[in-house]
Amino acid sequence: MSPQKILFSPVTRLAGLLSVELTVDNNAITEADVSSTMFRGYEYIMRERHVTDAVYLTQRICGICSTAHGAIASYLLDKVYDNTIDENAQYLRNIMLGADFLQNHIRHFYFFGLPDYAIMPDRPPFTNQNCFDCRLDETDNQRMADHYLAAVKAAEESHQVLALFGGKAPHQHSFMHGGVAVAPTADKINQALFLVRNVLNFIKRCLIPDTELIARCYQDYFHIGETDRRLLSFGLFRFGSKNEEVLWQDGVLTNNGITKPKVELIAEDISRAWFSRAKFLADSEVYPAPYKPEAYTWTKSVLYQGQHYEGGPLARMLINGYYHGGTSTMDRIVARTLETMLIAELVEKWLITLKPGEPSINQNKELVLDEAVAVTEAMRGPLLHAALIKDEHVERYDIITPTAWNFSPKDEQGKRGPAETALVGTAISAPELKYVIPGRIIRSFDPCISCATH
Repeated sequence: MSPQKILFSPVTRLAGLLSVELTVDNNAITEADVSSTMFRGYEYIMRERHVTDAVYLTQRICGICSTAHGAIASYLLDKVYDNTIDENAQYLRNIMLGADFLQNHIRHFYFFGLPDYAIMPDRPPFTNQNCFDCRLDETDNQRMADHYLAAVKAAEESHQVLALFGGKAPHQHSFMHGGVAVAPTADKINQALFLVRNVLNFIKRCLIPDTELIARCYQDYFHIGETDRRLLSFGLFRFGSKNEEVLWQDGVLTNNGITKPKVELIAEDISRAWFSRAKFLADSEVYPAPYKPEAYTWTKSVLYQGQHYEGGPLARMLINGYYHGGTSTMDRIVARTLETMLIAELVEKWLITLKPGEPSINQNKELVLDEAVAVTEAMRGPLLHAALIKDEHVERYDIITPTAWNFSPKDEQGKRGPAETALVGTAISAPELKYVIPGRIIRSFDPCISCATH
């Protein structure tokens, strides 16, 4: 039998537009091209803007992980203005960022991932669900469906915590360079504590046991969708007066151990992307090239020391020693749930420590740098913003997002990114599963194509 081409387009239940072309031979995936099919141009939108606009404009890259972009833009501006951040402001910043992580992770498990594993009610948005490999019994399926509805409330309450201190969600307005512009009143702190404890109760009562059940029933997925054991994190939750401390450590994890990441070792490759000429933080210009014949995506390939690296909750949990599993589909799901629990506990702790008072903000007015790079972690993995500035206006703004790492196309040497690597070699045991199995692998990365095609 000759190889079969399968076009999986669009891949649903994720953020943004994704298409995947698979080559299947002898009931196994032998090639995969992951294609981000929309161009958005935020790096171009940023040009000639006042540099402080970065906090607001870059959040519009994404509606589900916007606070991460606002956070890193604030860190970058703190560098160029040499701001000093007080302790209360850092607690507030991390509370807001943590709350946004919570809503994302809860939504990912229940809204994006769960319908791959459980039979949901036969009504919109679940009509015509492919249930060929759903393994839960009727009682467990009903429990999952009930928890799906409860997750709507838990995600909403997480966003309410963010809105209390950020003014709105998504695209908060108070986490900015120099600190936080909203006063942490006793009333707001008490409201936030009530909400976070509700979310924490949902995580313990629903998310953790539901994850354990899925992991037991689908144990084979601990050996499906595996990547090379190369993972990277920039570190998460910044403290210190100059954002110099991270609570969860950064690291580059390989079979040889963990080392510290170096920004200068990161490069972007456009061999298979619809762009012409690109160099990270160099004078070379980048132009969209939508008719480039050898390209198949708007996502650039991101490399560290010439190699592809996976990022996300799995990378953070492995690098920080909270998890000790592999790099499979189910490992990603389990690690994300573990991270959700840890973050909820941290947010509760920070709210208890937070002191009521005036807005904690201290913005310097004069730039001390005309070029800066900032890094942090977003929900899906490593996030980098870099700016070249002239007369307080942006000459160039570079963004490297988590999904750009995870859904990198093939590089100049033909090496695959993490998502393509996870797909290739996977067995398709029945024709009815030709979309189910790849869908489970893809969604385990929690892709945000809106961010990848910024």
